Amino acid sequence: MGTAIWPLFLIVGSNLAYHLASRGAAKGVNPFAALVVAYAIAAVASLALFFATGRGAALGAQVRSLNWANCALGFAIIGLEGGFLCLYRAGWSASVGPIVTYSAVAVLLLLVGALFLGEHVGWKQVAGVALCLAGIALVTSK
Repeated sequence: MGTAIWPLFLIVGSNLAYHLASRGAAKGVNPFAALVVAYAIAAVASLALFFATGRGAALGAQVRSLNWANCALGFAIIGLEGGFLCLYRAGWSASVGPIVTYSAVAVLLLLVGALFLGEHVGWKQVAGVALCLAGIALVTSK
């Protein structure tokens, strides 16, 4: 688990920065104009990291090896980021919006995993779903 834990910290730290930045984004700007700038920065940084890591084939060969899922990921990211920008502009707090959305995603992924991917669902997963739903009820109650 030692070397496998660094991605967890990267995701948690990046997700924290992501939500704080999304909540603090300029309100008068079209959210998709804001994403154009964010993706330009992400593209330059990704390109720099590709060359800095120096692993694998040339960039062109890597791009030719991509499949439909890589393109779908791009559209999903637009929906996620545009959705969170709009969620915060609609008045959701940083302490409630992500909890509700991530809990709903966890429940849906459990169902998709069980129904379409053949993943095992035991009593622990069912209890986790119940806790997610209870958490949503608690954080959204007045």
